[in-house]
Parts: sequence; structure tokens; C-alpha cells
Amino acid sequence: MKIGELMDRDLTALHEENTVAEAIETLLRHHMTGLPVLDEDCHVLGFVSEEDIIKSALPDYVSKLPSSAFLPDYGQFSVRLAAVGAKTVKDIMHRGCVAFDVDDTDFVVAAEMIRRHIKVAPVLKDGVMEGYISRAYLIKRMMRAAKPGSDAEVLDDQH
Repeated sequence: MKIGELMDRDLTALHEENTVAEAIETLLRHHMTGLPVLDEDCHVLGFVSEEDIIKSALPDYVSKLPSSAFLPDYGQFSVRLAAVGAKTVKDIMHRGCVAFDVDDTDFVVAAEMIRRHIKVAPVLKDGVMEGYISRAYLIKRMMRAAKPGSDAEVLDDQH
């Protein structure tokens, strides 16, 4: 099945000028783990995830440590996170966002999401965002498609 048939047609996205605090609010309001950053023509410029926000509030050396259990907590994370909230999305987004085409198959998208550890990605048509696909949404839509008597059930019986 083509991902364009399965995707969520929601166009919730961020813009480079949004603050990180606004991005956090948007993620929470829409129950998303990440969102694409779009230009005025709905072309994807980058992506901001919860992980990107957390990483931006941690000192660089933390990611190099095998464990942070021995580090004392002086409330630095909340102080740093508050400071990051004033930055713009452009400051923390990563470019080169993984996106899928509406004509990509469900199998290709599922495999790529697992291989690259992607939770959510934009779906494009001719380079313009048409919606997004998340792992949870993909599972939900595929379970609906696999109704009793469907081709999916017949394939399962053959293996």
C-alpha cells in the first residue's frame, strides 16, 4: 500500500522563526515527538524532535559519558532548558530531514523508520509536505487494512 494512502494529512509544522518554547507547546498540543520545519511554500527545511530539544539543553560532554548517574544535579538542566526556550527553531533543528514520498510503499517506510530510528517523518508530493507518518499511525492504519479476508491475512497464512 502507498504511504500517501496511509499518512495523516495533518500539516502541523514549525517555522524557523518559532521559538523553541513555541515548538515545545506545539509538540505537546498535538501529541507529537517531532515536527518538520517548513518554509512559506511548505518545503521541508529541517526537523525538530523532543530529543533535539533535550540535547540542546545538555552540556556537550554528557553525550560522551557512559553514564550520567555520577553527575550531581544542581538544577542545571531546567536552567539550560529555559535558556534554550528563547532560541529559535532554526538554532536547534537538524537539516537533511528524512522524508517519504506519497508513492513509497508501507513496507519501505516501515523498514526505513526502524533502520533509522525515526518516530515521525513528513510525507511529500513533488517536494511539498502533504502530511506525516508516524510509527504509531502506520501501525494503526495497517491494522485497519488487515481485516479478516484481506490480502494481508492470506499472505500471513501462506508463511
